[in-house]
Amino acid sequence: MIEISNCTKIYSSHDGSNQVEALDSINLSVKEKEFVALLGPSGCGKTTLLKIVGGLIPWDKGSVTIKGKQVTGPGSDRAVVFQNFALMPWADIKTNIAFGLELQGKSKAEREARAIQLIEAVGLKGFEDRYPRHLSGGMQQRVGLARALAVNPETLLMDEPFGALDAQTRRLMQEDLLRLHEQEPKTVIFVTHGMDEAVRMADRVVLMTARPGRVKEIIEVPFGRPRPKDFDKDPAFIELIDYLWDVLKTMQVLDGTTENETFSKES
Repeated sequence: MIEISNCTKIYSSHDGSNQVEALDSINLSVKEKEFVALLGPSGCGKTTLLKIVGGLIPWDKGSVTIKGKQVTGPGSDRAVVFQNFALMPWADIKTNIAFGLELQGKSKAEREARAIQLIEAVGLKGFEDRYPRHLSGGMQQRVGLARALAVNPETLLMDEPFGALDAQTRRLMQEDLLRLHEQEPKTVIFVTHGMDEAVRMADRVVLMTARPGRVKEIIEVPFGRPRPKDFDKDPAFIELIDYLWDVLKTMQVLDGTTENETFSKES
């Protein structure tokens, strides 16, 4: 279980003359194998919170624990998937996917077996020996997802992983991730600007306020797993998206920005 208690993060300029409070007293519990989406305006601290849980940056007040242990840095129990694919351009797909296993000291046979298994799982069979430059954006993101899964982390931290993809590819990636999550459930914290994506993917949606980011509301998504067929046509699905739209639109108006600048109703 991930426990975030009164977490506050303040960014300071190099000389300390300018400070920006990114997060203010965040409280959030994420259960084991739960899929949680973080949704809110740009600049509300979603990515900051994700990096804190990943041990990539420190926080200033409060505590962040995983299974009762304080987060002090990155760990093999967590893997991060960013929007930019960050693949090694000089390495083929199989080598990219197995990179984390190599760092763990796994044998070549173990690395190759796991990489091949995941290549098939993410729909890239036949592309094992290709290089990233030969792949589309969606295929590169599949490689990034497979690389994160290769080390078998307990927690996946995903920062708008499909945000740079076109609408059709994004939908396919959403379905792929849902399928993989059903086959091999993990704890997932998923940052998104898409209300449709948040409801489609998550068990709970955490609504955050404009900066400094606070938890405004946590909403249970009324659909089990595996997701029912055509659940996105269910009136409850549409009603929930409309509700999120109304709340976020109100926050944007109060913040003086334009809704289209920061979030989308559809993904």
